[in-house]
Amino acid sequence: MSASSTTEVSIFGQTYYIQAGGDEDQARQAANLVDKKMNLIASQVLTSDRFRVAVLAALHLADEFLTVQNRLVGLEQGVAAKSDRLTVLLDELDKADEAASG
Repeated sequence: MSASSTTEVSIFGQTYYIQAGGDEDQARQAANLVDKKMNLIASQVLTSDRFRVAVLAALHLADEFLTVQNRLVGLEQGVAAKSDRLTVLLDELDKADEAASG
């Protein structure tokens, strides 16, 4: 598959041809996510303005992304702290081994 392949997707009743960037499955998954979010929002708001529905969907998806991104940062910080603690413990073990053998 070439890096410039075009993928046909359907979002909110419209067909789009998008550059898949080499991963058609991911492009389809992204389009499906946007389609579901737009349909969910359209069922909950009192507007038929497609642009407004699209903006609200984008805001919801951005909020979800930021929530996941913040969680990832927290997890990365937790892993770094545990790694630092393990390094300290290993250094202490090395010193204890050196003292016992020396």
